[in-house]
Amino acid sequence: MGKEIIINSEGRENRIAFLEEGHLEDFAIEREADKRLVGSVYKGIIENVVPGIQAAFVNVALEKNGFLHVSDIINPNESYRDILDEEIEEEHEGEAAEANFAHASPEKLSKKATIDELVKPNQEVVVQVIKDPIGTKGVRLSTNISLPGRYLVMLPNDPRRGISRRIADKVERARLREILWSLRVPENIGIIIRTAGEQMHKKYFIRDIRYLLSLWKRIERRKNELTAPNCLHTELDIVLKTVRDGFTESIEKLVVDSRDEFRKIRRFVGAVLPRLRSKVELYTGIEPVFEHMGIEKEIKKIFDRKVWLKTGGYLIIEQTEALVAIDVNSGRNVGKNDLEETILETNMEAVEEIAKQLRLRNIGGIVIIDLIDMKSRRNQMKVLQKLRNCLRKDKAKTNILPISEIGLVEMTRQRVQESANKALYETCPICSGRGSIKSSTSVILEVLREVKTIVAKKKVESVKLVLHPKVADKLKEDKMLSSQLEKSVKNSFSVERDPELHLDDYRIVY
Repeated sequence: MGKEIIINSEGRENRIAFLEEGHLEDFAIEREADKRLVGSVYKGIIENVVPGIQAAFVNVALEKNGFLHVSDIINPNESYRDILDEEIEEEHEGEAAEANFAHASPEKLSKKATIDELVKPNQEVVVQVIKDPIGTKGVRLSTNISLPGRYLVMLPNDPRRGISRRIADKVERARLREILWSLRVPENIGIIIRTAGEQMHKKYFIRDIRYLLSLWKRIERRKNELTAPNCLHTELDIVLKTVRDGFTESIEKLVVDSRDEFRKIRRFVGAVLPRLRSKVELYTGIEPVFEHMGIEKEIKKIFDRKVWLKTGGYLIIEQTEALVAIDVNSGRNVGKNDLEETILETNMEAVEEIAKQLRLRNIGGIVIIDLIDMKSRRNQMKVLQKLRNCLRKDKAKTNILPISEIGLVEMTRQRVQESANKALYETCPICSGRGSIKSSTSVILEVLREVKTIVAKKKVESVKLVLHPKVADKLKEDKMLSSQLEKSVKNSFSVERDPELHLDDYRIVY
């Protein structure tokens, strides 16, 4: 049992599981109402320019205006910057690349343009979404358009050519570089060979170029026909995007449980990946496909606060607004006679699981990992290297800092959309996301303080407390608190039970 892709399509929701040796290695979900916008191209209008943050806000006919930073705008007076794509390498150092700068003087190349020099209010711009809306923020936009194909990324506004950094073999890179510079594309268009292009014949790249050039011509035609704001190109949905980017020779089979999606995938594969068509299977069982393959129970674990390790240790994963904290504990792992070896074993297993959990939960932003303290510097380096190795299969960009003096690992992971937890769960209306509520005693003491304040300021003849039944029972049991309340009121005092109230809520009627 090798690598498999399992797709569960429920009409309003598509879920995709990536399995390796039968175990869940990656997970993606997309709902009809929350389709990803990354990759889509729009014709927008600059609503306002804010020099203070060197950014503009663009109306692209979405719920909120998009955010366009100065660093994401093509400036013809500057050298071509690194494109924001994890598959693009540094600029090719050939004669053709040097020719890109022949038109610009050294003075212009050294000058950094400001946002108000590049765009003006009411100006029309063609932009691409590079980051989905997160929380209260709108989409992040760029004028640096990149159109991904199966084996290539086309850059309509950047004539550079490059090869994915993930292709490490020097001989293969040399072969691909020859193919790269033999491919015929218009002068102003650049191309990048993607990881999937490794070991591929030139004819597949030519096919990709034809498709991408056709796509770009269609976008340009729509740009001339449509008024702003408007959508010029919508990126593939999560199913076809997964097939395009993830369905490779190393995948043993792709299983889908929807006949409609099966037909759609077969048509797409037949046009783009004909030799893989036989690997696409339709699941027709009565039991849901994720349940049948044991995936459902693994998905449920994704949202657990505590994650157990095979050695008996465990992780505690806490997501906050600013960062994600992961605590490593030895738990039941008594391990070997040597304490340092036991700690090393737990930490090594922990970082492997952490890399997996970051992918499964789609955690982005700042991540703080509290490892079990290791005295040996050598062991610390082993754990850090293990974490780096495990993160190599992660498509999101990561940056890891050295282990601090108190045993913390600080790292960042690229955030392009909401985490799986935030996408599937709403904030609890009772605790407002705190994860805890006040105890019955705390509520009663709060009521007591408020009653004392009311009695001190107003002439009160009687007081009625409206409490949750659990809090009312606690008040009845606690004779001392009941007595204090009676003394505070001095007059009529009664309690009414209201099961509709939250546990830590109450009303005082006087």
